[in-house]
Amino acid sequence: MHFFLLRYLLTVSCISCCLIGCGSAENNDREYTYFGGEIINPNTNYVILSKGRGQNDTIQLDRNNRFLYKIENLEEGLYFFKHNPENQIVLLEKGDSILIRLNTLEFDESLVFTGDGARKNNFLVDMFLQNELEREKLRRTEFQLSPSYFKKKQDSLFNLKLKAFDRLTDKYKLSDLAKKLTHASFTFDYFTRHELYFHTRYGIGGLDATKDLPQSFFDYRKSVNFNDNELKKLYAYNRYLNYYFTNSSLTDSKDRMGSVIYKLNLIDSLVQHPYIKNNLLRRVTTNFLLESKNNNDSSRMLKHYLSVSSNKKSQRDLKKLARAISKLRPNNILPEQDLITSEGEIIKLSSLFNKSITALYFWSMDKKEHYIKAHKKASYLSAIYPDIDFVAINTDDEQTKNWLKTIKRHRYNPNTEYEFKYPKCSSEELVIYSTDKVILVDREGKIINAKASLFSSVFEKQLMQYARLAILDHKKSYPIKK
Repeated sequence: MHFFLLRYLLTVSCISCCLIGCGSAENNDREYTYFGGEIINPNTNYVILSKGRGQNDTIQLDRNNRFLYKIENLEEGLYFFKHNPENQIVLLEKGDSILIRLNTLEFDESLVFTGDGARKNNFLVDMFLQNELEREKLRRTEFQLSPSYFKKKQDSLFNLKLKAFDRLTDKYKLSDLAKKLTHASFTFDYFTRHELYFHTRYGIGGLDATKDLPQSFFDYRKSVNFNDNELKKLYAYNRYLNYYFTNSSLTDSKDRMGSVIYKLNLIDSLVQHPYIKNNLLRRVTTNFLLESKNNNDSSRMLKHYLSVSSNKKSQRDLKKLARAISKLRPNNILPEQDLITSEGEIIKLSSLFNKSITALYFWSMDKKEHYIKAHKKASYLSAIYPDIDFVAINTDDEQTKNWLKTIKRHRYNPNTEYEFKYPKCSSEELVIYSTDKVILVDREGKIINAKASLFSSVFEKQLMQYARLAILDHKKSYPIKK
């Protein structure tokens, strides 16, 4: 352990010397690549560096919550750096010596890179955060702008990012790969905004509503490579492809099944890269299965997906998903799960169904804004509908201590707070793909609604109907004595 710490400190010193001595150089001639850093408020005692396709390296933290990893024969490109439950991309090239420092309480906002290879990665993080902020504003107001004003606004924001990119590449010597990825990080977000604008206008007024778009509105589409191996892990690139194929498969047909099958076929015909194609096919099919209302539609879609997909793992996963969804249809018994109470006891989920209706909602500590809003909404609804039990279930893995600290810090009622004993398995069986998901069951554990959404505008109307049934059931169970 002392040797590890000494090696870590020596590396930090070497990187500092490089930063002071080289000034404008971002590359170097080192044979090995180093990736290390410090995690403040760690959730686990390890981090994971992943290239994909099952290539995961688990790196242990030392007693000071630091780590250092030496990589030989590096395959250059984007990697996923994960500290449960958060993750972020990191661009690694041969000879890089990168240190990170982050606080898990503000994962993306606190993430800072230092050392050789830091500048390109800090730029990627900055673009990610900036794009997040701008997309929020986009959703609130800018989809209402006319096409010309919308394009003018987005062109202006794009040019600001382009200038920042030019400053980066003028000041520091980046490889062609680093230039390509940093440029793509904001370029594809710019493309996606146009696709979103088109989709929003189509959704409001049909295909005729898009006739006022300038002829040059989609000119950028001509430059897109659907099979770019170097961009396959870039979030902005994958997000764009998803929206592009969504828009390209839009028709005036009311047949959703036919529209989604057409979309799968379009992806199959235009994308040859196995990784990119299978990711798109999986995402489209997953969304359909999650929203399907009957098992026949799910079976038909799954069958078509299997005919165009070549990824065996994804095929197994979606078969499993379809089976799980089929078990969550109304009137089925909710699959049993093991829970941990705030007192550390292991209980069965079914033991909580003591009222006519129980509402199960879910939360994770990595989404603070969500879990605060979710608990407030549940508390509000619980006061309005006393005949409905609202039960909070935490879905984090290996987080029991932090979970207990969180419910204590926020003064949540420990009698209505539980944690999955087997989070991954339970989340799969109950199909918890959205943090807004609510499952409503009756006293016998029969499913009333497994697809309710806590913040949906129709949720309270649904509860009002269910509450009437709960009151009637309560009167039957406990008749008024004369």
